[in-house]
Amino acid sequence: MIREYVLSKSIEEAVEVLSKNNGQAMVISGGTDLVIDMGAEVVKAEVLVDVTRIDGFHDIVFNGGDVMIGAGATMTEVSEDGKIKANVSALAKAASSVGSVQIRNVATLAGNIVKAQPAGDPSVMLTALGAEITVRGADGTRDIQVQDAYVTVGQSVVNSRKEIITKIKFKEPQKNQGTSFVRLSQRKAHTTPILNIGAVVSVNGGKIEWARIAMAPVGPKPTRATEAENFLVGKEPSADVFKEAGALSLKDAKPITHLVWGSKEYKSAVLPSLVAKALKEAVDEIKAKGGM
Repeated sequence: MIREYVLSKSIEEAVEVLSKNNGQAMVISGGTDLVIDMGAEVVKAEVLVDVTRIDGFHDIVFNGGDVMIGAGATMTEVSEDGKIKANVSALAKAASSVGSVQIRNVATLAGNIVKAQPAGDPSVMLTALGAEITVRGADGTRDIQVQDAYVTVGQSVVNSRKEIITKIKFKEPQKNQGTSFVRLSQRKAHTTPILNIGAVVSVNGGKIEWARIAMAPVGPKPTRATEAENFLVGKEPSADVFKEAGALSLKDAKPITHLVWGSKEYKSAVLPSLVAKALKEAVDEIKAKGGM
């Protein structure tokens, strides 16, 4: 039973309340999953620490090639931000894919990471972007790569009874870099994806310098297609190269059969074409920016 609801005014206050309650308090921001879990008594807490009013927690800042998103920024705020749409369009697309309008208005990027579902749309794209989170607790601050923020399905390395995410940060894609987010689902909204792919590609002198490809749900967390990434280095972008990279993505994917979301055979058959599509879209974005 909740005995106290704390509307934190600062990061320090939030951490202090968590610390003094010895595991009986939890952070709440959007609460789209937490409230349901508490109602079902899957999660229990005596104190909720609301961080939505902390100064700067909804900020989205582009500064010197870095992008910083406050931990309280909602899916709507991210997907509708002018600079995000202009410079990191794939992240805007991923955030806009989450649930309904009502959910997106309160659900946060940080909450998507802490929930640690392997196919969380924004988390998959943040993995491709090489993003990291800054976490604050009683013992200080630490930075964690989003791709390393998962322990297993539904459990992140962030202990929301002891610490809070304060911001998400990544490098702003440059003129010679493109992003893409591709999603396959049974219908357009209100549903978990069957598969989703986030990609970031860097091209210089007509050849691929590097690529990051994140795939889900093909494992317990967003999964990097490292075989495909390594293959792409030094190649000239083309349909054949993208097709080969798509085929190689299967080497890092371990899809499982789900009664609702399809068989592993189906996912394995579709995944290569989705990866190829994501790579093409990322390169097309570079061309649109005048790169290559």
